Amino acid sequence: MPLYQSPESKKDEFTKYLQKSGAIDSLTSVLVNLYEENEKPSESTDYIQKHLSHNKPSSAIMEEHQKQLKENEALRKENKKLQKKVNEMSKVIETLKFNLNHVRAQAREAKEKQDLN
Repeated sequence: MPLYQSPESKKDEFTKYLQKSGAIDSLTSVLVNLYEENEKPSESTDYIQKHLSHNKPSSAIMEEHQKQLKENEALRKENKKLQKKVNEMSKVIETLKFNLNHVRAQAREAKEKQDLN
């Protein structure tokens, strides 16, 4: 790990930590529930604290979430790799088309010269 991390990279690292630990999902769920309450509590922080302690995901859910995050990351890497390969193959195809057109033009010229003789 580098000695110096930019504030942006620290923020990204912290966000990933919050996502992996399920904190963002828990907070979002509690805040949505608070928003949907017909009668808003006088102390929103008490509501949040109370419901956060009841809203803790089970270890099985967290394990599944972690598994899905890892799978998602693996699929992103594979997608990036495949996209790079597609770009490389597109360049090869363009080169082959160019070469084919060049060879066809040479063949036409040779046939025309042969026909003139």
